[in-house]
Amino acid sequence: MHNHERRNGVLFNLAICLGFVIVQLDVSVVNVGLNALSTAYNAHIADLEWVINSYSLMFAALLLSSGSVSDRFGAKNIFLLGVLIFIIASLCCALAPTLIVLEAARTVQGIGAAFLVPTSLTLLSHYYTEPHARTRAISFWAASGSMALAAGPIAGGLLIQYLGWRSIFLLNIPVGLVSLLIASRFAPATKKQDQPLNLPGQLLIILALGLTTFALTESGRKGWDNAMNLCVLLAGCLAFTAFCVRERISNTPVIPGGIRTNRFIIISAVIGFLCTLVFYGAVFILSLYFQQAMKMSPSQTGFAFLPMMLSVALATYNAGRLGKHFGVRNVVIAGGISCFAGFGWLSVVEADWTIWQLLMPMILLGVGTSLAVPGLAGLIFSEASFQNAGAASAFFSCSRQMGGVVGIAVFGTIFSGATSLAFMGALRVVCYVALALIVTWLVLGRKCLPAK
Repeated sequence: MHNHERRNGVLFNLAICLGFVIVQLDVSVVNVGLNALSTAYNAHIADLEWVINSYSLMFAALLLSSGSVSDRFGAKNIFLLGVLIFIIASLCCALAPTLIVLEAARTVQGIGAAFLVPTSLTLLSHYYTEPHARTRAISFWAASGSMALAAGPIAGGLLIQYLGWRSIFLLNIPVGLVSLLIASRFAPATKKQDQPLNLPGQLLIILALGLTTFALTESGRKGWDNAMNLCVLLAGCLAFTAFCVRERISNTPVIPGGIRTNRFIIISAVIGFLCTLVFYGAVFILSLYFQQAMKMSPSQTGFAFLPMMLSVALATYNAGRLGKHFGVRNVVIAGGISCFAGFGWLSVVEADWTIWQLLMPMILLGVGTSLAVPGLAGLIFSEASFQNAGAASAFFSCSRQMGGVVGIAVFGTIFSGATSLAFMGALRVVCYVALALIVTWLVLGRKCLPAK
C-alpha cells in the first residue's frame, strides 16, 4: 500500500510539473524563433512583439481572477482545462497560416497558462498536507520550471534549425497530453466554493492592459505622435481609472483591499515589475541582435542564452537561503546592482565583440533578476493575510508578467526600424533606459523595503 501511494505521488508530481514545464518552455523557446517568424511572415518588429505580448498580456490579466475561478469550479477541473486549452492553442500556433492567426492562438495559450500555473500550486498544497513534503514538492515544481526555462533556448534553436519554427509549438502537444492524462487520474479533486466572480472588473483590467500595450507596441511602427495611438493610450488610461473606481465600490474586488493598501506589497510588486521589464526586454532584444546583427543561427542563439538561463536557475534556487542570511532588502539591492552592472557592460559593447564577450553581462542580468524576485515574493506572502495569500500571489505574478509585456513593447519600439548598422546605437539606448529603471528599483529597495 505504501509503495502504491508513493507511485501515485510520483505520477501526480510528474503531471503537475509537466504542465508547468510547457508554460516555462514557451517563455524561452519563442524568443529564439523571432527571426524565423520575421522571415516567414515578412514581419515588422511590432508584429514580433505581439507574438510574445499577446500571450503574456492575457496570462497577466487573467491571473488576477484565476484564484476565484479555481475556488468556484475546482482546482483540478481548471488545471485540466488549462492544459487542454494550452495544447489546442499550441496546435493552432503550429498550423497558423498567417501572423494574425498565430497571435490569436498565442492569446489563447495565455488563457491556458493563467488557468494552469496557479492551480498547479493549489493542487500540490492539497495533495501534500505535511509541511516538509509540501515544501519538497513545491521545490521540485520550481526546479522543473527553471530547468525548462534553461533548456528552452537550446531546444528551440535546434528544432527551428532542423525542423522549422512550427516545431517549437508542436513540442508542447505530447508533453501536455501526458500531463493531462496522468493528472485526470491522479490529481485530487478539491472542494468547490461559491466564490463570486467580478466579471466587470476583470473585463476592465483586460481592456486597460490591452489598450495600453497596443499603444506602446504600435508606437514603434506608427510613431509616438500618431493620433490613433494617443487615443488608444488615453482609452487605456480611462479603462484603468474605471477599474480603480469599481475596485473601491465593489463588494468582491479583483484585488482585495488588504493588498491595495499594503505599502510593502505594492512596493514589492513595483520592483517585481521593473525586474521583469528589464529582463524580458533584454532577452527579446538580444535574441534579435544575435540573429540579425551577429548573423547567428537559431541553434547558436539557443546555446548563447544557455549561461544566462542557467544563472537564472541557480540564482533562483539560492535566493531564499541568501535572503535568510542577509535579509530580503539586501538581496533585492544586490540583484539590482548585478543588473545595473550587466546593462552598464552592454552599453559599451562594440560591433566587433564576440559572443564570449557578451556572456558575462548576460549572466549578471540573469543573476540580478533571479536574486530579487524570490525575496519579493516571500515578503508579499509574509505581509498578506492567510485569506489573501492567493490573491497577493496573483497580484505579484500579474505585475511581473506586465513588466515583461511593457519591457518588450518599450525596448522593441527603440529597436524598431534599426538597420543592422544602427543596432549598436539602439542597443545602447535600451541599456540607458534600463539603467534608469534599475536606479528606481534600487532607490525603492533601499528606502521602502524592510531590513529583515
